[in-house]
Amino acid sequence: MKPAAFPGRAGFSLVEGTVALVVTAIMMGALTSAMGSLFQSQAQPQVSFQSHAYSLAPSFQNFRQAVDLHAAFAQTVDQADNVIVIGGTRSHPTADPNGPSSALAETFSATSLTAAAGSDAFQGFSSWDQLELNGAQLAPYLTTHPDPADFTILTVQGQSHITSITQQRRYTAAINGQNVVLYEVTLQAIDWSSGSGVPTASPLTGSNPTYFYRTYYNASEDAWSQPPGATHYWYRTDPAWDRDQEGPTRVIFADPYVLAGQDPLAQIAAVSRFSYFLPQTR
Repeated sequence: MKPAAFPGRAGFSLVEGTVALVVTAIMMGALTSAMGSLFQSQAQPQVSFQSHAYSLAPSFQNFRQAVDLHAAFAQTVDQADNVIVIGGTRSHPTADPNGPSSALAETFSATSLTAAAGSDAFQGFSSWDQLELNGAQLAPYLTTHPDPADFTILTVQGQSHITSITQQRRYTAAINGQNVVLYEVTLQAIDWSSGSGVPTASPLTGSNPTYFYRTYYNASEDAWSQPPGATHYWYRTDPAWDRDQEGPTRVIFADPYVLAGQDPLAQIAAVSRFSYFLPQTR
């Protein structure tokens, strides 16, 4: 017995099916190309400054790099015995109450604090004291004419092993006839698993620093509720007995996915997601 026939239910022939697949592939390819062109046309503008590319904020690509950097930064701070913040304001309540204080130059790449090893740990209760203890090593790297947003953070294990060097710099420049403000944040991780300090290369570039992001704003847009930079707070200063003791330092990094000062009528200025209170000792 023949199966019952169903009029109007005939399937595609092999040729028709092949043609349909080819047409679909062409349409998907055209759509992919169009979307790629759209995203390319919407890519953030970039400028070149001191041989580095800076992306105009807000930049999602820069934000991804910032997340990677701050994940590494939070981990190395958590594992540190000592956190030294150099630069910012109130580096010392009486000797340097206003600032901005000098940071360390970006060429600083030491893996150990030479004078700290074997020193009296009770004299290292502030970043200021660490600068004095290690003055012969650090003084040649202190920057001149620092910006209030500039700082250097050293994380230290034990008394002398530097495990990371984090830098923030703020620059002002006129590029292509436009006044801009540029922020550069870098983190150089140092691996001590071999028994000696070895700088860790970047997973993106294969060179140093380990992590970085660079962003810029039109000068009129560089307005923050709390501007990027470091502010030192103190428990006590005791010049007679040399027992200065620093409290936490508030550190605010530039946020590449916040368009600071975007809306001049806004009631609240932008706030960086990357803000910390860092203790001197842990």
